[in-house]
Amino acid sequence: MERKAKLEEIEALRGIAFLAVVLQHAIAGLFVQPDISPLSVSLGTTFLGLIRFAVPLFVFITGVVLFYNYDRSFQFGRFLKRRGQQVVLPYLFWTFFYYIWVSLRSGDAIFSSWKDLLHMLELALTGKASYHLWFMVMIIPFYLLFPIFRLLLSGKRPAKVNLFVTLAFLTANLLLLEALRKGVFQSDQPILHTLYRYLDRNFLFWTFYFVLGGLVGLYYERWKKAVRSLWGISLVLTVLFLIDIGTKIAAINQGAAAGDYLTSANVTGPLKPLMLWATLAMLPFLFYGVQRLLTRPTKVGLVLNLIGKYSFGAYLVHAFILRYTNLLALNYLGGLGVYAQTLISFILCACVSISLCIGYRKMRGRWRKAPVGTDRGMAG
Repeated sequence: MERKAKLEEIEALRGIAFLAVVLQHAIAGLFVQPDISPLSVSLGTTFLGLIRFAVPLFVFITGVVLFYNYDRSFQFGRFLKRRGQQVVLPYLFWTFFYYIWVSLRSGDAIFSSWKDLLHMLELALTGKASYHLWFMVMIIPFYLLFPIFRLLLSGKRPAKVNLFVTLAFLTANLLLLEALRKGVFQSDQPILHTLYRYLDRNFLFWTFYFVLGGLVGLYYERWKKAVRSLWGISLVLTVLFLIDIGTKIAAINQGAAAGDYLTSANVTGPLKPLMLWATLAMLPFLFYGVQRLLTRPTKVGLVLNLIGKYSFGAYLVHAFILRYTNLLALNYLGGLGVYAQTLISFILCACVSISLCIGYRKMRGRWRKAPVGTDRGMAG
């Protein structure tokens, strides 16, 4: 594959997406406390709606990077091997890790029978080993089906044709979301019932973001110019969507004796037509903000690039770390209030997760440089 220029904005966007994911999960873990006021729940879940762009942004970035790097030469076997090593194997390791961890916490026996191996296989196929691993089950099919997506979207065709294909995927995605909203995906038939249970991680519901990213990857410089013109409209639309979301959530909690976090958070569920439009409206402003940030070296830009560089590993480990930072916040920081609890847990989790990945990368580098016969300790 021909080496292409690095996409400067992408690493920082990865960093932002990772931070948004950690903050979402910190909010979800701490705003369910029973003594939180309806106002706090409304504010917390409205802010949650503002950062729901995280997963769509990750999918969008995947599309950008793949179509940008593989717009011409492409060897599927080599591509698949590389993604298997970089994505699938780490996912399987962390599935095993979370299975062991949850089993130890709950006091369950580990691999006491063959059924446990089947259970492990089920966890790997469904992403149920931990609440955040559903993303891996959703993203892997995009790598497997990438040759098909390259047939649908190609730099060899006129840009108008590729734009039409992208709009067709947008229409299909909206129809799927509308069908989901109306309860179409329900069945007593065992196989269909199982499939419908995991619609949130079905890649079909996320395909538009990937294809949109692919379109941007094919015309990256044109996209950068476009967002310089669109960012103002994007900002206005984002504010309007946020007001709409906040109004809906406030209506849910109005007059309530206690804030209903789950119902409030459902307003901005990722598989809602509202959130698709809100994310689409926000994207140009978000990209433009990163563009401006990276026009000259700044500490914020360097930190976001660093976080983005290690975001994949940090994403996989963060649920483990967040469990303990949330417990710290709940057990020892209750007097500070839920906002401070959430902020502290979020910062600690993000810092520890990234630090672990940096430490692992450095250790792995030392192991690789070590001469044959050198003692590598527990690593073997």
